[in-house]
Amino acid sequence: MKTPQERLGSFYLGAEYDLQNGKVLDTKVHYDARDLTTHAVCVGMTGSGKTGLCVGLLEEAALDRIPTIMIDPKGDITNLLLQFPDLRPDDFRPWINPGDARRKGMSVDEYAASTAETWKKGLDDWEIGPERIRELQASADFTIYTPGSDAGIAVNILGSLAAPKLDLSRNAEAVRERIGGTVAALMGLAGLKSDPVKSPEAILLSGIFEHFWMQRQDLDLAKLILCIQNPPMKQVGVFDTDTFYPPKERFELAMSFNSIIASPGFRSWLQGEALDIDRMLFTPKASRATAFFTWRT
Repeated sequence: MKTPQERLGSFYLGAEYDLQNGKVLDTKVHYDARDLTTHAVCVGMTGSGKTGLCVGLLEEAALDRIPTIMIDPKGDITNLLLQFPDLRPDDFRPWINPGDARRKGMSVDEYAASTAETWKKGLDDWEIGPERIRELQASADFTIYTPGSDAGIAVNILGSLAAPKLDLSRNAEAVRERIGGTVAALMGLAGLKSDPVKSPEAILLSGIFEHFWMQRQDLDLAKLILCIQNPPMKQVGVFDTDTFYPPKERFELAMSFNSIIASPGFRSWLQGEALDIDRMLFTPKASRATAFFTWRT
């Protein structure tokens, strides 16, 4: 096979395979990235190569400077960070499972050397050399976020309560949509079911967010709890706030959110970097894409 030619917007996936004769053909398979505009599903039996295919697509996206967020509950996709241009046994040794080596009848060092050789042969079969691996490393910054855990970079999932950095006079509709999504997430977090149009809880929370965000003032959970008890708005619709949502019921709602803050198991979800998708997708150098991997441990 010829070395794969790098083409912007064309994802190199390998080559055609002759099932009848059991051999790889010289015809390259390139996937047009413009076809990945909506949704896709990858299905197959265990061990059929689903993860490998997805990793290949993500590597090609990174090479094209396409920012990516990967939500990976199992932690498989994080293998994308195992980028070793020199393919030395020492590169693989820290990632070797001693139990796997023992089952193979090898020492850890022997198994690391065997793994490095397997990778080298596999990449050589597809004409992928060290230069392409180095190009991948240089194409994106890779960060592993672990909400609810300190195994990687912790994420404060309530960091999104900060006021949007938008021209509110021109983006009022977008801000209200964001308020609706934030309120729905908070209600779910507190284990409360509500109708965003009819339920007093959702309407009250939406009013609080709109009051502060339209003044470009940030909120946090503690401030939100106090505002539930003493809303900054005197009226909701044509009714005064106490008539619309009495103080006793507001206190119960505030207690629901206070229980979240008080829960020791939830504190790790309130620490770390803010959940700012724009900042996660790009480095300070706006021209350089950043790929991120997110999973819950």
